[in-house]
Amino acid sequence: GGQGQRSTVLGNKRSPRPEGRSLQLGVKGVGRPKVIVIAGGSSSRFGSDKLSALIDGRPLISRVLEVTREVGDVILVSSRDEISRLGRLLGDVKVVEDLPQLPCGGPPRGVASAVGQVSSGTVLIVPGDAAWATAEGLEALLEQCSERLASPLMGHGFVSSSFLCGPTDMIREAVRLMCSKASLGLRARMTDLLRSSRSRLVGASLLGGQGQFYDLDVPGDRPPRSRGPRRVVEVDPTAYRRALSLALAGRPREAAAAFQEESKAYRRLRVWHLELHSLLDAQSLGLDAAKRVERLMLTLRRPSRP
Repeated sequence: GGQGQRSTVLGNKRSPRPEGRSLQLGVKGVGRPKVIVIAGGSSSRFGSDKLSALIDGRPLISRVLEVTREVGDVILVSSRDEISRLGRLLGDVKVVEDLPQLPCGGPPRGVASAVGQVSSGTVLIVPGDAAWATAEGLEALLEQCSERLASPLMGHGFVSSSFLCGPTDMIREAVRLMCSKASLGLRARMTDLLRSSRSRLVGASLLGGQGQFYDLDVPGDRPPRSRGPRRVVEVDPTAYRRALSLALAGRPREAAAAFQEESKAYRRLRVWHLELHSLLDAQSLGLDAAKRVERLMLTLRRPSRP
């Protein structure tokens, strides 16, 4: 498994905008992507309620909703408490409550709670703290996911999986697999959606620059100035699906070995983020990967931002 993964480098040309895209994005209703804004989280590192914090004089969530409304019909998902706190800032946006009974937590639970509200077409997932997102960058990402899932590939081998898009049926299936993994006591992550599906990791430079795909972490945060990589990585889900099947069948040692094989494919592709998450899954099932995990965590630390 995993041998089918490949990495390609694109030239200076942006992929052409599909005919009708501007019309599709400009008319409310049929054909427009559904944009799921994940507005959960405790804001613990931020120190106050992040989503209502003022960014350039406006509440962060107001800015994110304005940008996402430009590219699709917005569904905001959050806890009941957070929805109550944000109140009037949400305007007339469709709101969905987190489903606490789901086995997965954090942003994966938000996606699982909201995807049931979408019947067809394309889904775009955006974090509620996407302080520097632009409509142009989100449209560029949407152009990559008509037949597969897609997320931006950032510097340092990091995948900005909180920004993710794809066909509704593919995202539903990926969510089902992610929640079945969580039911085993294994942690569900946004990267599970990419690892379990035919996915494309698109160099952020090809989407207009990586700064717009960073989330706001702490007060005074700034995105990096570098535009990010230009390469594109195609993800083959075979190894992940095999590992998950073995885990669900009660064969943890074989599942751990399969997750380790998956990690080797990402190592060859220099996608350190997905290598780390594959190894963490293998480690949860009994494999000793502590040294490599520690090294990857050092590699993936957020770079300092000027």
